[in-house]
Formats: sequence, C-alpha cells, structure tokens
Amino acid sequence: MLRCGNRHSLHPGARVTWEPPEGAVQVTEKTIRALMRNARDVATVVGADGTFTYVGDAAARVLGYAPERLIGTHLTDHAHPDERDEVVRRFAARWEAPSTLSGTAVFRFRHADGRWRWVEATGNNQSDDPDIGGVVLNVRDVTEQLDTAERLRVSEARYQTLAESAPVGIFQTDADGGLLYANARLASIAGLPPERLLGDGWFDAIHPQDRAQVAAEWRAGLATDRPLLLDFRFHDAMAAVDMRVLCQRVPLEGGGGFIGTITDVSEYVRTANALLLSEARNQATLDTVADAILTIDDRDCIVSFNRAAEEMFGVSAADVQWNAVDALFPATHLREAAGERFAFAPGQTTAVIARSRLIEARRPDGSALPIELSVSASEVEGRRFYTGILRDVTERRRIEREIIAAKEAAEAADKAKSAFVATMSHELRTPLNAVIGFAQLLEMKLNDPAAINLYPDYVRSIRQSGEQLLAIIDEILDIARVESGRLELADDALDLGGVVVQAVADQQFFANHHAIALEVALDPDLPPVRGDERRLRQALCNLISNGIKFSHPQGTVTVSAGCDAAGWVALVVRDTGIGLDPADVHKVTQPFVQLDQSMARKFEGVGLGLPLARRLVEAHGGTLTIDSQVNQGCTVTIRLPPDRIVTVEDLLG
Repeated sequence: MLRCGNRHSLHPGARVTWEPPEGAVQVTEKTIRALMRNARDVATVVGADGTFTYVGDAAARVLGYAPERLIGTHLTDHAHPDERDEVVRRFAARWEAPSTLSGTAVFRFRHADGRWRWVEATGNNQSDDPDIGGVVLNVRDVTEQLDTAERLRVSEARYQTLAESAPVGIFQTDADGGLLYANARLASIAGLPPERLLGDGWFDAIHPQDRAQVAAEWRAGLATDRPLLLDFRFHDAMAAVDMRVLCQRVPLEGGGGFIGTITDVSEYVRTANALLLSEARNQATLDTVADAILTIDDRDCIVSFNRAAEEMFGVSAADVQWNAVDALFPATHLREAAGERFAFAPGQTTAVIARSRLIEARRPDGSALPIELSVSASEVEGRRFYTGILRDVTERRRIEREIIAAKEAAEAADKAKSAFVATMSHELRTPLNAVIGFAQLLEMKLNDPAAINLYPDYVRSIRQSGEQLLAIIDEILDIARVESGRLELADDALDLGGVVVQAVADQQFFANHHAIALEVALDPDLPPVRGDERRLRQALCNLISNGIKFSHPQGTVTVSAGCDAAGWVALVVRDTGIGLDPADVHKVTQPFVQLDQSMARKFEGVGLGLPLARRLVEAHGGTLTIDSQVNQGCTVTIRLPPDRIVTVEDLLG
C-alpha cells in the first residue's frame, strides 16, 4: 500500500516507498504523479481546522489552481457563500464519522478563472492514520453533468407539460400493446381515469363492436415497422355516448413498444354527417320549394335551375344549364343588384344584396312573365356566384287589384251607411213618436168604450215595439256621433254603485221575461267617479242585455264593481250563456256584426250593443275587454282609469 511519512508527505519531493505484489510491474513515484495529475478527481486532504494540507496535481487541470495555491487555504474560502454553512456542517460530520463511512457533498467551488463550478466532494475520515491525519476529499467537477441533468429535467418537464396540455390523447405502450402512459386528454376521451387505462385497461374502453377489429389490426401491425392508423370508437358507459377516434401508432426504436396519439374526431364526423344531411336537405328543398331558384356564375351562365324554375319558364334544367341567363331575363338585373357593391365582412361568404325587385322575364315562347326577384351573392375560392329567387307575381297582381277594388267598395259602403243613418234617423223618429203618443192615449181608455178591455194589451204592444225601434235608432245615432267625433259627455261626480243598481233595475223586466237571475256584487269601498251617468248606465245596460239575451233560461248574469290592483275601477258583467270563440271576440265589437245568420235569426238585435258600449267606455278613457269560451259564458270588463276616481279633496274643493 501507499505509505506517507506525515500528513504532508504526498507533497512533491516526499519519499514514497512501494512494495509491489509479486509479479507486478514496478511503479515509480513519477508514474504515480502522472496518474494523479491526469486523474478525473482531485485528491485532497483537509485538516481538522478545515484547511487543505494536501492537494493533488489534478487541481491545476480540474480547478485551475496549482496545488501550492490551495494548500493552507480554508475549504470554505473557495465555496459559494450560499453553501458555506452546509459545507462546514458536512465536513464536521465527516470528521466525526468513522473511517469506514464515506459521505458526499455537492457545492459550488470557485475556479481559478472566477467562474463557479459545481463539484462533488466525497470525504472519508482518515484522521487516525498518522500518515494522513485528516479527511480525504476526492473532488470531481460535475458542472457539465449537472447541466446535462438540468437540461434533461427541463426537457422532460416540457414534454410532460406538452403531453398533459395537448388537445389530443398521447400514449406509450410496451411491445404487446400494454399501456405504460396515458395523458389526461386520453383519459378524458376514453372516459376512464388514467390509472384504469394502464395495461390492457384501455382496451376495455373501446366500443364492444370495434374491439375485434382493433385487436386484429394491432396484431397485424406488429409485423411491420410502419405507423398504424386505426379508426374506432370509445364507449362512455356513464354518459351513454360513443366517441369516434383516430389512433396513430408509431413503433419505438429497438422494438421496445409504441408511442402514438388518439384524436377525438366525433365532432368532425358529426359535422361531416350534418353537412351531407344539409346538402341532401338543401337539394330536396330546391326540388320541392314553390319558388323558382337559379344560380349563375361570374360569366352569367346558369349553373343550377330547380324544378319550380322549370315549371315557371316551361323549360328543363338540362336545356338552360351552362347557357347565358339572358335567354330568360337580362343579366343586368343581377349585375345592377350586385352593382350596389356589397362588401363581404371578414369570414363572410354570403351576402344578400337585393330584395323584392320586380322585373319582366321572358319564357322561351316569348311570353312576358312578371316576377319578383331577390338576389344573394356568394364567393367560393375567389369566384362569385349570384343566386336569384323568383316568384311569379301574376296572380298576386290580380289579387292586389281586387283588394284595392274591395277596399274602395267597403269605404264607399261605409260612407253610404253613415249617410243612410243620418238621413233616415229623423224620418223614423217622427212617426214612431206619434205611434207612442197615440198608444198612450189608447192606454188611458180615451177611445171606443166597447173595446176598452182589449185596448191596454194592444196599446202596450204598440208602445213596447215603438220604444224598441226608438232604442235601435238611438243606438245608430250614438254610433254615428261617436264615429264622427260629435259625442259630448258630461263630467259629473257619480255614485258608481248607484249607476250599477239602476242599470240592473232597468233590465230586470227583460231578465224576468227570459228567466235569468240578476245578481249584484259591489265593493263597499267602491269610490265615486267622474263621468257621464247616462252613457255609463247605457253601456252597462247594453252589456247586461247581451248577457240576458245569450244566456239559457235559469241562467245568471252577475254585475260586480270594485278597484283592481292597479288602481283602476273595474265593472264586470259575467253571464252563464253560450259564450263565443276567442277568435271571434274582435268581431263582436264592430258595428252591425252578428257572428252568423243563424244567430241573427235566433237572437234579436242589429249588433250595436257591444260596439256602442266599447266606444262609450273609450270616450271616458277606459277599456272594454271580453273573455269567453264557447259554452262557458262570457265576461266583459269595463276598466276606468285612476284619474276618473273622485277623491275627498275633489268633493271638498
């Protein structure tokens, strides 16, 4: 073994004796120095005080220091300030440890050129050896090794980050297909936790109908070194959906397994299927739509011509496709529309550039065809196409002419009706008043005493008929006044409850005659209102009369009054009669309207009650609404606005 005379005996010039084993080549001190100078490690000895007592010749090559520059310096003089305390602690631990144990510390050591180099120092306590008397430190520069390890760590971290954040599934398998690694995206696609995919677990996630095919193609691909592309489905049992995927597998070098990606193409497949369905639907629509549709290219040639266009122009698509559209109508109609110079927005491929343009087209036989043209433009790979939707407006023009004529006739009839009412009213009122006057004389028994017992009945009938006719005439006059804007309303403070009671009393005889019960429900807090008492009572009488007229015997008409949540005064007339279809509600508020002739024959009246009531209520700033169902009665609600309510201040002021 190597023996030293003292702890510095390994310095240059020290006497070294070597007893080689029998048969070994004799090694000289020069040889030993050459070996130590070229060794990878720097052999050093550090005394109890932490100073170098021996430094090998390799220090010059590894650390840049001649051995004599380090001998006598403290170990921490060369350690990085951040690590000096740890170096001292580790050295103290080595000094206390037995010689049979070694310890290693990694820290930064200042190189002679000023750079910090990472070194690995392996220490062994040889303080009991009189020839060494300290801790033997073998110092090795591991800077490049640590840099390589750090680059590898960063690279692996980068790969791991990329793999875990990749939008596709990434996997690695062994040679038999057992899964060794699966990223989070693959677990998401397969619908299983990553740990359940490992080994053969990923195979369980494959749709049962696809497993045999995947297994066969996987085994067949083992015989080749070429990449393998698989198309199959993952089945998510929890979500009850199938995930369509593409799997691309590439063999690793050396036959150690495979790496690959799995891409979810479900949305792509759905989109492709939807596109095919859309194209089929569009074609079916083009073939069945009632409007004629044609498309021309930027050379004015017809590229599509649907079935309705064939019927409109009397020519087949085969005869006009790829021919100029001028044979049907001038292309300038489309060009002028396009001349409005639409601008496609970013990402936009279609724009509507003209609507409802009326033009004259020509059939192949030369006959004129009035059509309505709407134009849209599309751009495909830099080429523009123009699609026109055409409608034959011949019939529409005829109907429009008829509508105009009917409107003019209706306006004329309306004017004639108003003129008739204004002219005839005075002619009717005079004889009717005379009839009523003579009837009253007869009722007073001023005529033939021989027939005196019969006179009251005759005269009563004459009077009732006259009063009924007079009421109709009054309603006609009232309607005429309202429509002409000549109706004048009083603005008095009214006891609305009294108005309701009086209106019910006015209709009591009529109700008794039809066996209808009249009921009144008044809110005790019903406020007084401002208005025309006679007109409001007239409106209520009309509504009550209608309720009686259209109710079956033993029915009920209820009149209620109160304030609603919005502060409006509500007068409600509800009957148990035949009701009406909600679709007909708007009709019955028009003058002279009965829903059908059979009803006109069954129920007397000329249809002025509701229209007049509505107009009288609206003249007070209120509303009249009808809620009804067939055979479920009818509810008519009059609502007067809050500003019609008379307050205490109004009464006192």
